[in-house]
Amino acid sequence: MIKAKIHRKSNEIVSYELSGHAMSGEYGHDIVCSAVSVLSITTANGLERLTGVEPITEMSSGYLYVELQENLSSEQREIARILLENFQDAMLDVENEYGQYVKVIKE
Repeated sequence: MIKAKIHRKSNEIVSYELSGHAMSGEYGHDIVCSAVSVLSITTANGLERLTGVEPITEMSSGYLYVELQENLSSEQREIARILLENFQDAMLDVENEYGQYVKVIKE
C-alpha cells in the first residue's frame, strides 16, 4: 500500500511524503503506482518551475519526500499553495477510487 502523508503548518501544506508500493498490478503495469508517481513528481517539478525555488526532496525506491523552502515570497507561496492543494485533491481522488492501494493521511 502507498501511504501519502500531507503535512500542514499554520493550515498550509508545507510538505508531502509518499512511501510504499501499490502492488495493484504487475511491475510496469501498476496503474495506481503510475498515477501516484505522475501526481507527486509533476507537483514537485511544478513547484520548482513555477516558484523558481527548488523544493527540499529526498527520494529512494518506494519513497519520496518534498518540502517547500521557507524563504518564499508571498507570490511564490500562493503558487505553491495552489499546486499543493491540487496535489492533495488529486491524491484523495485516487484514494477514493483505489482505497485498497492508497491511503492519504492529512497531518
